[in-house]
Amino acid sequence: MTSDAESIIELMGPREVIGRAIAALMDRDGVSRDAAFERLVQHSSAERRTVREIAAEIVQQRRGE
Repeated sequence: MTSDAESIIELMGPREVIGRAIAALMDRDGVSRDAAFERLVQHSSAERRTVREIAAEIVQQRRGE
């Protein structure tokens, strides 16, 4: 995980980061809340990383747009 992603988690807290990532996926992909969360879980499993880490990266990317 990058230091920027770690900073985002520290500033917002894990729940808020995951919530924002879900909202970003819903907006970007036009999916439901449940589907967005499932995508996070699947990506986490495939990458062997935590949902929190994946979510932080999504939030970080979204902030950079």
